[in-house]
Amino acid sequence: MDIPSLFLLMLSLMVMAAMPSTSVALVVVRSARYGVSHGLLVAAGIVLADLLFVSLALFGMAALAQWLGTAFVVVRILAAVWLIGFGVQLIRSRRAAVSNPGNSDKRAGHHGASFLAGLLVTLGDIKAIVFYASLLPVFVDLPALQGAAIAAVLLVTVVAVGSVKVAYALLASRLAAVALPPRYRRPLQLGAGCVMVGTGVGLLVRA
Repeated sequence: MDIPSLFLLMLSLMVMAAMPSTSVALVVVRSARYGVSHGLLVAAGIVLADLLFVSLALFGMAALAQWLGTAFVVVRILAAVWLIGFGVQLIRSRRAAVSNPGNSDKRAGHHGASFLAGLLVTLGDIKAIVFYASLLPVFVDLPALQGAAIAAVLLVTVVAVGSVKVAYALLASRLAAVALPPRYRRPLQLGAGCVMVGTGVGLLVRA
C-alpha cells in the first residue's frame, strides 16, 4: 500500500468525521458543558468504535456484522436512552451549559460515561460498517493487505477521526470559556438538550 493512497484515505475520513452528526454534537455538548476532558473521552469512544468497524471491513466481516443485527439494535437502544436522558438533563437544568465548564465537571458524573456515550452512539450506527466496507476498497487492495498495511490503515483511522473530534472538543471548550451574556446561555442549553433528545428519539425509531 503506497503513501498517496493512505493520504487520500485519511483526507476522506477527516471530511466524513467533520460533517455534522450525532457524534459531533455529543463531543461539542459534553466538552462545552463539562470541560474538555469529557469531550476528549467522547472522541476516544468514537475512535474505538470506528476502529472496530474498520477491522470488520478489513477482514471481510461486514456480512457477519449484518447477522449480528440484534446486538446492534440493543446498542442503538442503549445509546438512544442515554442521549434522551442527557438531553432531558440539559433541558431541566437551571445551570448554564456554557457558563463555566471547569466548575461543571464535578456534576458530570464519571468520565467513563462520556467515553461510553461516544462508543455506544457510534456503535449504534451499523451503516458505518457498510460505509467502511465500501470506502476502503477504493483506496486499498483488501485481499493483499498484510500486517504492516493493516496497521497503517488503523493508524490512519485513529489520526483522521481522532484529530477532527479532538479539534471539535477543544474548540467547544474554548468557546464555552467566553463570557456570554446570561440571556444567551439558557437558549443554548435548551437547544443542545433538544438536539440530544431528538437524536435519541430518532435512534429509537430506527431501532
